[in-house]
Amino acid sequence: MAILVNWFEVTFDRKHFELPYCDVPTWEESTAVLRDHRAAEIVRSQVDDHVRLYFVTERPSTADGTENVPTHGHVSVMARIVETNLGQHFKRAGAQVTTSRWGMEATREVERFTAAGLALRQGIHAKYFAVVEPRFRNGITLNWVIRPDFFLSLAELPSRHEYQGYPVVLRWPDVERSCPEPIAPFNKRYLGTIISKQDANTFRVLVRGRSQFDVPGTALFLEARPDVIGEVEQLVSRERGEQSIQKRILQLSHSLKKDGRRNTAILRDQLQSALKTLDPSDKGQVSIQLVPNCDGKMWIDCYATGVQRS
Repeated sequence: MAILVNWFEVTFDRKHFELPYCDVPTWEESTAVLRDHRAAEIVRSQVDDHVRLYFVTERPSTADGTENVPTHGHVSVMARIVETNLGQHFKRAGAQVTTSRWGMEATREVERFTAAGLALRQGIHAKYFAVVEPRFRNGITLNWVIRPDFFLSLAELPSRHEYQGYPVVLRWPDVERSCPEPIAPFNKRYLGTIISKQDANTFRVLVRGRSQFDVPGTALFLEARPDVIGEVEQLVSRERGEQSIQKRILQLSHSLKKDGRRNTAILRDQLQSALKTLDPSDKGQVSIQLVPNCDGKMWIDCYATGVQRS
């Protein structure tokens, strides 16, 4: 019996890429290079007695040379090439893209609950995965994701409610003075937990690392956890006929059907939605133009791999 596997092969129109690199003696010194090239996509690799940094994007003036990197080898470099270029493909189509060590995520806003200050985004999470037996093959796995996100700051949410104990994300306004140094590393990330409200516009936050810091409400946004969403939803009036936020999230994630019943085919429906996002024209293959420092194209086969089970 054949079963479908969530793995989709990635191929290229060439067998290698010429990537610029820098060599440094230690891992600590390579971290300084990363800080100097924050916008670049760089992969670090231990080579004999030194560290080599491969520049997947951007061409540094201090490059020690270029290396011929095969497309069927060096898993960490190929992972960055595939995920970076897939992200650029979705950016060109207008999606919001984030990349991290966990993979690439591309989402678009599909619904907004204005009173609660919450937007729902849906899309895909793609992670590189190489198959090495019986031969080396590049590929990705896909997951369907729903990302709730608060777009109203604490200063804009109902002031009658106490927000002590709520988790918050720091988004320092561009129009304000520069972000204070003690909390600058957490900008656009989870900051900590609200301890108290100091005045009409300022909140005291227990920051990661157990320090405390007073932050203006305009720079603080609630972290969109299920319990937080449930609490905020009770504070605002719902428009007539409007669904609850929690139920809508379950429907978009395919946990529930549109009629509210539990969806027993959730995994199949999630994979179908992910594939529809990747290949909206249903051609069965997606062609992606690579960005420098890579040349040529890569293709993603959108037919799930079949595995024979006895």
